[in-house]
Amino acid sequence: MKRDVLILCQYFYPEYISSATLPTEMAEDMVASGLTVDVLCGYPLEYSKAKNLPKKERYKQINIKRIKYIQLDKKKTLNRLINYFSFIVSMFLKWPSMLKYKSIIVYSNPPLLPIIPALLSVIFRRKFIFVAYDIYPDLAVLMDTIKKGSLIHKMMKITNRIVYKNAEHIVALGEEMKSYMLENKLTLYEEKIKVIPNWYDGTKLNFQKGIRVKENRKFRVLYSGNMGTCQDMDTILNCIYTMRNNHNVEFVLTGHGNKVKGIISFIKEKNLENVELHGFLLGEEYINMLTSADCYLVSLERGVEGMSVPSKTYGYLAAGRPLLAIMSSTTDISMKIIDNAAGFSFEQGEVDKLAQAIEYLCNNTDICDEMGANAFKVFKENYERQISTNKYIDLIKTSVI
Repeated sequence: MKRDVLILCQYFYPEYISSATLPTEMAEDMVASGLTVDVLCGYPLEYSKAKNLPKKERYKQINIKRIKYIQLDKKKTLNRLINYFSFIVSMFLKWPSMLKYKSIIVYSNPPLLPIIPALLSVIFRRKFIFVAYDIYPDLAVLMDTIKKGSLIHKMMKITNRIVYKNAEHIVALGEEMKSYMLENKLTLYEEKIKVIPNWYDGTKLNFQKGIRVKENRKFRVLYSGNMGTCQDMDTILNCIYTMRNNHNVEFVLTGHGNKVKGIISFIKEKNLENVELHGFLLGEEYINMLTSADCYLVSLERGVEGMSVPSKTYGYLAAGRPLLAIMSSTTDISMKIIDNAAGFSFEQGEVDKLAQAIEYLCNNTDICDEMGANAFKVFKENYERQISTNKYIDLIKTSVI
């Protein structure tokens, strides 16, 4: 007898990055709804503290099968390519086992992975749902991580044509991503696209007010998560420099990414004492940092809007603090913030306006708390875990009938 759902992804429990926690939480909620769920994923290495994990594990009624593949040091481009294609080939070799499921959920990361269920759809008429975390290869070309017209660019374009044409449903993380798909003719069938934003599990946090007053410390501005190609760190760093003489404000940057070395160099070169830099924080350590801040920064590089959505936003909203979004005002995030008075939105490069907003919040504690309460309301009404996972459950239940 066929089982209901197979999730194909590179990262899953017990890995701690968002591209692992989101599929894990979705799978848990699907099982709770009565669906049978299995997972085929990569073997954890970089993003897990657990050692010697079994290749097969049953976790909360979810059958997990972990596939080993080559995982070389990612600092070298060649090594990254070897890792990438090793994972895709290792997953492809498992295709016969994928035929025993009524539906498959596959993610856009890594970009060539969705070709596997797409080919199964073409050959065996198997249903699959494609979740676009990012739009490839467009995003990779924009960020200059691959060259337009290169072999891998052509492979991704071919993959897109097959995937978007044959997916039963295409999940976009926001309306701007849906618009991008339609405007760039990634699919001609608008009814296929379902907008389901990512989420945060609000039970992990407690909504608290007035922490700064209680701890008798400076106004703390937090940026957490990826500091990579898609994030506008220049505006943030220039704001930190602009506010270097404001002794009432401190910045905290925590996370990882290919811009970290440049950030370290900038802080040292400018001799900045108003900023702390931490690595990727986990569990209670991260939650303590999150709830200790007074407002949060989230950013995208210019042009990335529509191709990627920063998942850290939902944890920010859940913590009940104002958001300072550095991205186009047309994105879902910016519009939610502006329409609900939950913070401020800025275009990339608007350093002075960003600094003025931070000073305003620092000097107006009541307004800061009010915006934080509005942010929490936005979270509860739009981005609570069950709201989004229920939408996936509905898609699956209509699919497996």
